[in-house]
Amino acid sequence: MSETPVTFRVAGQQVVGLLHRPARARGPRPAVLLLHGFTGSKHEAHRLFVLTARALAEVGVIVLRFDFRGSGDSAGDFRDMTVGSEIADARAAWRFLRRQPGVDRARMGVLGMSMGGLVAAHLLALEPAVRAAVLWCPVGDPRRLLQAKMTPQAAGQLRAAGVIDWGGWPVGRAFVEDLRARDPFAALARSRAPVLILHGDADETVPAGDSLPYVTARGSVSREIVVGASHTFNTLAGIAHVTRRSAEWLSGQLASA
Repeated sequence: MSETPVTFRVAGQQVVGLLHRPARARGPRPAVLLLHGFTGSKHEAHRLFVLTARALAEVGVIVLRFDFRGSGDSAGDFRDMTVGSEIADARAAWRFLRRQPGVDRARMGVLGMSMGGLVAAHLLALEPAVRAAVLWCPVGDPRRLLQAKMTPQAAGQLRAAGVIDWGGWPVGRAFVEDLRARDPFAALARSRAPVLILHGDADETVPAGDSLPYVTARGSVSREIVVGASHTFNTLAGIAHVTRRSAEWLSGQLASA
């Protein structure tokens, strides 16, 4: 397969990604966009996105993974990042992937992890051409996550400086207000694409129960619990399972789209 660095622009800022192409691909191929999590990057923990992109390319799928603005190698400042800015980046990346030679625009999907899963839910609502999606440990209850982080010290930082020190990451007021207003379940309900959720039962960041309302939001959503897996599936067995399962499921769904 080939792995080629690529760039595109959103609101005048450069976004950096990597495009994976299958070896000896003939004819239009299905394609998948990968959306990383909060404070993550196009590699993700344990190189999860690298492994998954390569697994997809091995079964004939073109893949784009990229850094949201303010993360990884992309331009921008993390303190300016919001859910809305990540949705804008995801839509720009989606359009960029659709324009690539060899991509079958009728067979395209998305995979989102954690906050990227929430962004993926909104992408499904905004881009009807998304034919299938996999969500890894997707954020489902933004208000609960904010409440856990909004200590008196954090609230004081936000009032005084407009920024929270979120474990060394500068989180701005706009992100807090935007995240608090998001309803990923309502967004997902506006799409008819089949969705697979993979969630570890030992997830310490987004409890497994937070993804259950995605299943009840509408039909065509299935959920599988990965026993013993944390938020980043931090065992060799867990990593192998989610990469293999995601590649098999997405390639199967897009083959029949």
